[in-house]
Amino acid sequence: MEVEFLDAKAVCRKLKQYLDAYDEFHWAVAWGTQVDLSEHLFAHRAKFRNVTFGVAFSQTDPAIVDALVGVANGYVATKFAGGTYHPKVYGFRSGRRVAAIVGSANFTHGGLGKNLEAAMTLTGTVDDPALAAILDFARTSAGYGEEVTKAYAQAYRASYIRAARLPKPPRDPVSATRIGAAGKVVEMDWDEYARQVRASRHHDVIKSQELIAVARRWFATEVSFECFSPAQRKAIAGILGEYQKDGPDLDREWGWFGSMRGAGDFANRIEENDRSLAKALDSIPLSGDVTRAQYDRYCTLFRQAFARSSRTGGVPTATRLLSMKRPDTFLCVCKPNIVAVAKALGFARTTLDLDNYWERVVEPIRLSPWYNVDKPDQPDGELWEARAAMLDTLFYRP
Repeated sequence: MEVEFLDAKAVCRKLKQYLDAYDEFHWAVAWGTQVDLSEHLFAHRAKFRNVTFGVAFSQTDPAIVDALVGVANGYVATKFAGGTYHPKVYGFRSGRRVAAIVGSANFTHGGLGKNLEAAMTLTGTVDDPALAAILDFARTSAGYGEEVTKAYAQAYRASYIRAARLPKPPRDPVSATRIGAAGKVVEMDWDEYARQVRASRHHDVIKSQELIAVARRWFATEVSFECFSPAQRKAIAGILGEYQKDGPDLDREWGWFGSMRGAGDFANRIEENDRSLAKALDSIPLSGDVTRAQYDRYCTLFRQAFARSSRTGGVPTATRLLSMKRPDTFLCVCKPNIVAVAKALGFARTTLDLDNYWERVVEPIRLSPWYNVDKPDQPDGELWEARAAMLDTLFYRP
């Protein structure tokens, strides 16, 4: 029996070679995606003997599941209940000749290319104990699977779409929680967070919470930001003038959480009731998890509002709107707090933009102990509903 070490790209090359060279495929693979080799694999579907893909955590591409519909000896692993179906075994046989690739590489873009992977290819005959055991392993793995029907493939695709919308942990958990020497924001528990917020020297905490409560009531009442009155839109945007504070809801300091009165183009878009700006804010759900995909859509639409402007909206104006609609998720980052925010969350303040705001601000906040407590009883319950936006009380420096 011959043995050779492979990296990810070498795994890809060997798979392509073996797909053509051997008569039978005996695979047990945790996850698969639509890669360059997918079409080549399914062109040889008649060679499948025991080919099983895992579907745990909806990690396999629904295109792979679709391609398995009606394929004899092609399975998805639905019956492994003891843990996670996690092998990466690619077996091949022609008569007595056997080859196998065993290692860390899934049948994915990363596993066959960009990831750091390690695998071994073994070539020999059915008389080699290791190769015989690999063929037997693939046969056993197929016993954890079921053949794919059209109904299953449709149900799996729906599950895959739902799973894609769920929040995911950051790729690098350490960088996401890197903090400065002062503040230790992401290390605080709830009691310390609440104490520090209420001890703020620069915020009127009670009036700040009242402002957020009014904003949340407006969003719960209207179907779209486009339906807000001109004064309400200006209040949410942080540009409401003193002479426009008509009524008890409006008669408050709307400059808390970022006054945007100096942002002329942004103020014009608010004044014009720009539809892209309204659609952007409407794309953020009023309750439940906010996903990265929803945030990205918000940014795309937000930028569209400034397509014909000489100046575009940036982090301050975009996050001002976000913090008013979802104060439990977003912190408005602007000139009066950017120095302290950057120091506390561990990034260079001049490098923050809408493209990295999610990784540098939202993710560290979401990993903090104080953020992940269950909603407490009043009076802390109201503070909990606005816990991300209320970080401004710690960072704001007039």
